[in-house]
Amino acid sequence: MSHIEKLLPGFDANEKRNLAFYTFGIMCYKLGLESALGALKSMMTERFNSNPSTSANAFATIGILEGLNQLMQTLGAIAAAPLIFRFKTPRVLANAILVFAILTAVFLILEASTGGKVVSYMINKNGKSVPDPSTYGNWSPYIIFPLFLIIGIAYGVTELIRRVIPRDIVGGDVEKLKKMDSSVHMLYEIAGTGGAFLSAFMIQKIGHIYAMCLVPPFFFTSAFCMYKLRSPERNIVSAGKKRSAMAAVVHYAGVYFSSIITGARIICSSRRFFWLIPGYTLGLVFHRYLEGGVAPNFSKIVLGDSSYSQIMNGGSNFGEFLGALFVFVFNTQVKTPIPWVRWDAVALNLAWLIPGLAYPLLTTGTSPLAYAWIMAALFMFISMGWSAGDVSLAAYVQSQLKHNDEEEPEGEVSPLGAVMAFLYSTNILFYFCLNFGLGKYLDVFSNRVKAITNDKNLAYQTGIEPFFIISGVLFSVGCVVIIAGTFIPKGAFAWNPVILAGDEYEDEEKSKHDEAGATANEPSNFLMSKS
Repeated sequence: MSHIEKLLPGFDANEKRNLAFYTFGIMCYKLGLESALGALKSMMTERFNSNPSTSANAFATIGILEGLNQLMQTLGAIAAAPLIFRFKTPRVLANAILVFAILTAVFLILEASTGGKVVSYMINKNGKSVPDPSTYGNWSPYIIFPLFLIIGIAYGVTELIRRVIPRDIVGGDVEKLKKMDSSVHMLYEIAGTGGAFLSAFMIQKIGHIYAMCLVPPFFFTSAFCMYKLRSPERNIVSAGKKRSAMAAVVHYAGVYFSSIITGARIICSSRRFFWLIPGYTLGLVFHRYLEGGVAPNFSKIVLGDSSYSQIMNGGSNFGEFLGALFVFVFNTQVKTPIPWVRWDAVALNLAWLIPGLAYPLLTTGTSPLAYAWIMAALFMFISMGWSAGDVSLAAYVQSQLKHNDEEEPEGEVSPLGAVMAFLYSTNILFYFCLNFGLGKYLDVFSNRVKAITNDKNLAYQTGIEPFFIISGVLFSVGCVVIIAGTFIPKGAFAWNPVILAGDEYEDEEKSKHDEAGATANEPSNFLMSKS
């Protein structure tokens, strides 16, 4: 038996071929994605802070831009539904990645055509080493808005299809999906870690725009791999049954908003699901704000260079890999998501160390670069908790709703899809409010730091101050709310509940324990495959 056959028992030749192309393609996609998002976030932070017309409200403006981008991601996900019925799923995924690649290339062309140079560093008036704005191309930062919003649509299409395409590769076999999901997820996070560190290195060497030079090659390679996937013909609706493109988008937009209402009804009608609002949604909000808010904002305001955020996020991505690995290894000992979510909540308190260690270390000789690496290690531990909670919660929701077909209205809004649509929509709303509100708060302190002259320690002290509220008090409040939410389900007062009262598989669990030999296989029930 070959090594590949030992690694992939039960997969036929076509499935192995598809899996090989998909795995390599999705790793290239993740490398390009981390490089692109890191460079784009650094670009927004630096451009809006260095431009006189936007400097005073830079972080609030970024909050609005990111909120609109997430809205566009939702629209992209809506648009993906009719596309995968009209065309082969791998082709839609490949084309979405190509659009993403072309849009990042637009920034490269724009920068080069307006006199942008390779980045150099200067000492600003409060003594910090920062990127020199004179090396930037001469274009308005408001150009970022339309390009970033279109990127959001392509990103939304890509992310939705990435979650449904495994069925096209290995079919509906649950065991094959489990093996594929676990192996691809780990490799995906490893690629994300490498992409984040690569992005940080490139930004510091050649600047936030030219750092995107590696993105198109990664994306083009990924798109090529997706084109090579062999998709079953059943994915394509016959021509006579196709709606027009616009009618299809309008139809599925209606389905999406209907699913939000259905999801709200399911979530709010049962203790079994209501706890997912703090447990799943708030956990995701704080994780996203840690990577997309705290990391770049702290890097710019305190450390002076937003590119350091990618070093921190590289540590975070590696933590996500370790968290998923923990769930995979200990799934037989931990049968419900409750302990993982509580770990996630407690880990949020580590964010106090972000501002807590800053002043004593930065004022006694620790360089901003070295401090960014220290924070990368800290982010790793915080994100381990979130990843473990996220993986187990997603599997838990699927296991609870997969058999509730009687709740499915008109065959288009499944209970699972409705619940996930509601949780995702509340996440967007919470994140937008948090990002915009804290952006306005950070602008106050950022402007104070910019006004300080020849006093680096005072600049550090002033810049660090708001993060005691943001990554300290706010994250601890999140910890309390999330932990309190884990006591909502019946039977959740144990530290490691064997099963939660009312679960869909509760009766099956009890009956299987009465059957000889069934005990060894039972603990994996909660860890259902993402499909």
